[in-house]
Amino acid sequence: MTYISLSTVDKIYSYSSLVKIKQNLIVHTDFRIFCLSLKKFELLLGENVEEDYWKNFLRPLRQYRFKLCAAPLPFNHPMACQAETIKFIERQLKNCKFIYQDFASAADEMFNLLINLSKSHENPQLDFIATNYPNASIVLKESYLIAPLENLLSKIPQLHKTSILVPSQLRTNSCYEKLVVIGASRWFPDYIFTAPRTHEIDIVHYSCIKDKWQYKPVFVASLDNILPSNFVYLPISKKEEVNIKTTENLSEGIEADEIIPPSINWIKIAKKISTFSSFSDNEETIEARLFFLEKNTAVFLDINAKTIVIDLVEDDELQVKKELVTDIEIGMFIILRTNGGGDYIIPLANHILGEKAQNFRELQQLWKVRLNKKVDSSSLHDVSWRLVQLGSKMAKKEQNIRNWMSNRNIRPHEQEDFDAILTFVGLGDRLKEFHEAADKIDSAHRKAGKHIRQLLLHKVCNSNLQQLEQIGKMDFELPKADGGSMTAFRVVEINTEAITIPYSKISHPFQLDGEFIND
Repeated sequence: MTYISLSTVDKIYSYSSLVKIKQNLIVHTDFRIFCLSLKKFELLLGENVEEDYWKNFLRPLRQYRFKLCAAPLPFNHPMACQAETIKFIERQLKNCKFIYQDFASAADEMFNLLINLSKSHENPQLDFIATNYPNASIVLKESYLIAPLENLLSKIPQLHKTSILVPSQLRTNSCYEKLVVIGASRWFPDYIFTAPRTHEIDIVHYSCIKDKWQYKPVFVASLDNILPSNFVYLPISKKEEVNIKTTENLSEGIEADEIIPPSINWIKIAKKISTFSSFSDNEETIEARLFFLEKNTAVFLDINAKTIVIDLVEDDELQVKKELVTDIEIGMFIILRTNGGGDYIIPLANHILGEKAQNFRELQQLWKVRLNKKVDSSSLHDVSWRLVQLGSKMAKKEQNIRNWMSNRNIRPHEQEDFDAILTFVGLGDRLKEFHEAADKIDSAHRKAGKHIRQLLLHKVCNSNLQQLEQIGKMDFELPKADGGSMTAFRVVEINTEAITIPYSKISHPFQLDGEFIND
């Protein structure tokens, strides 16, 4: 839950009744031709657009279009298009005339449009902002575009102090003199416009984007202060005629949703991760939930576990907490160990156990391995019956036995269940020894979790949370004995479907590439 002060609520209420929202459409002929030509080329391909050959060709073109629409970058900026990208597309087209003769000419034309545009240093959106809104704060849809824009702004005297925001920052107590939103209004949460943190919002985007967002007031006193579109024609391009086969009419446009990058292919990721590396048939599998994070990163988390998260909408100590994986929400930050493996509790717990760690862990593995062998040599049903006969109550449910065999589980909660297992696997004469080991391991894990939370809380309290909110990622260096390097990643998207994967893949972040995109 987001806590907002009464003074901020009063400001928001006031802004909602006075806010002026203006749409500024930037016309750049060459970029408009490129965008509409790309749309027409996709239509020309028809069903062929689903083939891998064309997916690989179109992906960088779509990304180029989106990045330039989503941030005021020059057409030749390396963030939008790199030399390697040009070479990749050129290689794709080499055999086009032999494989897809009907589309070869149009594909070459699209490539030439990209080449010509990517050589231009023009930046019409930023030029417009510098002239008209030198004191405004800029709002971007994607955090990864902040760094290149900051670098540009630092070189422009009237803009070098301009702040750059992401949508989530407009849910807090902070209010601003004026906001410039880059891109279609439909790309942004409604609260930016309906519960504004300013008295003036200017939406700036290229004229080729169709944006049909409608203002919906949320306060009784809200007035309809939305101004008509302010068309801004900049005579930047000398090209007046349209001679492109794939473009018919410059009065056309592209729906805002069509420009957004394609969604993540969750099914393909799950299938890929399960075959990333070979694993033995007896390796433990686990039900997991897949999280898409900032910086094109993803991670699987145990669906039945808790993990440490940072929740910036909470106050003080509540910002760092342990959360059930099933309760994690978009916008929270998941803490992941980024060196030495995915689990940060076990190494610290072993450090707490000291010289006894190895012996305790070996005892833990001994009864688990024996229990696994008993199940393999008979069945879960048979083992369940035998454990019940030895006094276990929870063994009636076979899932409990699976949990006890898992390396994620330290021991059964009830003594009678643990005693039954130890007796069943031939360790009944060493009950005290195994109970002590399990108790010590459990205590060390609890201490480790609490210690890491306190360290992270201290780090968070002394960190630039505005930067964390902006960028969506932050590294925290803890002492090596306390877990080493950890990284907070903002949750961007969540696949709520449970997926069975090897346990060794849990909590290990991995990079996504183009193959995981639903082109």
